[in-house]
Formats: sequence, C-alpha cells, structure tokens
Amino acid sequence: MRGLSMLTKDNKKKTFLMSAYACEPGEGSEPGVGWNWAIELAKKHNVIVITRENNRDKIEAEYSKEQYPNLLFYYCDVPRYLSFWKKGQKGVHLYYFLWQLYCYKLAKKIVKEYSIDYTLAVTFGNIWMPSFMYKLPCKFIWGPLGGGEGVPRKLWSHLTKKQRMIERVRQLNMIFPLTNPWKNVAIRKACLLIVRTNDTLACIPPRYRNKCQLMIETGISQSDIEAFKAVGTNPNSELRNDFLICGKMVPYKLFDLAIDAFGNADEINRNVKLHIVGDGPLMSSLKREAQKYEASTNIVFHGKLSRKETLEIMASCKALLLTSAREGGSWVMFEAMLLKKPIICFDTSGMTVVVNREMGYMIPVCAYEEAIVHFKQALIDCYYQDTTEMGNQAYWRVTEQFTWKAKIEQMLKQLDENN
Repeated sequence: MRGLSMLTKDNKKKTFLMSAYACEPGEGSEPGVGWNWAIELAKKHNVIVITRENNRDKIEAEYSKEQYPNLLFYYCDVPRYLSFWKKGQKGVHLYYFLWQLYCYKLAKKIVKEYSIDYTLAVTFGNIWMPSFMYKLPCKFIWGPLGGGEGVPRKLWSHLTKKQRMIERVRQLNMIFPLTNPWKNVAIRKACLLIVRTNDTLACIPPRYRNKCQLMIETGISQSDIEAFKAVGTNPNSELRNDFLICGKMVPYKLFDLAIDAFGNADEINRNVKLHIVGDGPLMSSLKREAQKYEASTNIVFHGKLSRKETLEIMASCKALLLTSAREGGSWVMFEAMLLKKPIICFDTSGMTVVVNREMGYMIPVCAYEEAIVHFKQALIDCYYQDTTEMGNQAYWRVTEQFTWKAKIEQMLKQLDENN
C-alpha cells in the first residue's frame, strides 16, 4: 500500500476518500469509470483512492508518463488463503464482498491519518452489492449505482423460458436491496445517492429519493472529443443512407428486432443496408432470421470488427440502431453522438437518460410485434428526413452534458445544494 502523489494543503479543497474496486487508466466499463472519476475529481479537490492490488502496475505506468496532483492511491486485496478459489470472473461477487471488508479496514486507518470530508463508493456501482464506507465518520456518497435495469415485462413474451427465468432472478436482485440491512443502512446514511437510471431510482425507498441524483456512469474526456474529430473525415458515400447496429449478440440486445424492423421496411430496404457488427451466441439464429426476408442481401453481417473499422462504418452510416431492452451507460451511444449520428432506441433504461427526441427516435416500450412497427417507421422516417440538425444536437449534448468534467461538476453542485 502506498500513495503516488502528494495531496495539496488548501483550506478551499475538500478531501474525498474513494473506494474503487475497478480502477484502471485507458480502460472502458467499470475500470474506466473508477479511474476517470478519480482523476477528474482530483482537478478540484484532494482524492484518496483505495483500489485493488492488481491495478497497481497500470496506475504506476500511467504516473510514469503524467503526474496527477491531489491524487493518492492505496492498494489492498483479499488474502490468498481467502481467495484461492477465485478464477477470473468466477466468484467475483463473493470476492467483492470480502474485498469491501478489507477496504473498510484500510479506510479506517486512512481516516485517522487524514482529515476526510467525504467518502465515495464508485465501483462496483451496483445497488445490490455492498459498500461499508458508510460506517466511517464522514459524509457518504454512493454511486453511480445501477442494477435496477431489466427487460420490460411487455417484452417478456418474446424471451425464451430460460431468459424469462434470468429476468425473474434480476427482479429478485432489485427487490433484495430493499430488505438487505447493509443496503438499507447505506441508503439511509448517504448524503447523496447517484443513480444511473430511473429503473435503479425505483429501487430506492421513496423517502430517500430526495437525495438522489440521476447520472449515467459513463462519460467522455476532452481527448475523446479531439480524437473523434479525425474519425470519418473520409466517409464511404455508399453507406450514407445505411443503418448500423453493433454489440454482443445476446437476448436482451434484441438484434432480431432490428432485423425484423428492417426486413419489414419494404419502402426503403431495397435501397439501403442494415450493417450488423459484433458476434455472440445468437449469431447463427440471427442469420437464419435475416434469410426470411426478400431484402436479406441488404442485411450485412460483418462479424466482430476492430473499433477503428466499426467507427468507420458508423461515421459513414445515417443512424445508429439500438434495440437493446436494457442498458446502463452504453459507450456506443456516445460514439454515435460524437459522430453526429441520430439514435433509434427504446425510451427506457440508460437510453432515456442519454437520448432525447431532439437527437433521436425514441420508441415507447411495448410488445415485440408492436415494437417492430415502431422501429420500422423510425427507420423509414430517418431515411427520408434531413437529420443534420439531429446530429448537431447529439454532438452538443454529449460534449456539454456527458463529459467527465460535467459529471463531477454536477455532483459537486448537488452536494452544495444538499448541504
């Protein structure tokens, strides 16, 4: 355990003690969330981060290239004799629970050494996984929290029996936080609860929702904005009216809905193509689904491509099609917005937080057959409309409201208002 940077002595700066199980520079998903929340908050205040020992090498390598004032790292892990059974993601939830206990043990020592104003539990950001930072004698912030997202019941009839069982288990997990004593105490003691979606907000008892802040966990940096300016400078004009859907082909992503909507859009599907990028367990069944339609030759399966290749297609296409029934802060939405592309998606989950009707086509949650009709019409409308202004609105929204800087400023403003 050791720190990597000295904290600044400044009476105007607050000191935050952050728990970030996942925290790695240059990564996406949870590791990127932990890292970016830490470095962005450290631009305004002192930040002490407790993270896993196996994150040390990447963090120290980053420090060899760039210094981060006001930021201090401590490392801890579960002893080998208590974690020998963990292999990759196997048993990760139990391991995380144990890690939180050791994190709390270390945090108690840090609180004695430093004057801590706030404790902040960032990753894992899941409402049904515990954080014990609330037990410290400091104001406690919990989030961004997810875990409440699920496939809406109106779409369950389209799922297999196994998939419906998975969703029932997820629903039990959503109910569990309301009866779990650790979660109840953490929710009660928190001075601020940051929730990713309205689905997770619904898991918070009503009497505590006045201290909740709605904020998707994912963000973009200034370097992301600059990097995307170079993407798609030479778009493929043959794709300019085409549509793209990308991701892992798993049941809740509803790739088949994209195929069915496009296959039924007879007004346009012989003039444009639907590009499908990604792979997954449903690849074979999706290819069979595409063969049902006369326009099957215009449904193009690219398989898994590099990020560069995917972005080149996205930059050339007219819009991103996102048929997922549940999402948190899907990075693909931000990529499309940075490329000034409108998004066609369900009005639910993380999509509701990120997308609005000025820069996308938002489909109400409905039964599968009805959803085909709505998505089909959105594809047709998008094809015939000039979507330039929608693209501009998407770019403004992501660069103004979804940067890491904007997120930290929103959190700090909320803290001031709550206090």
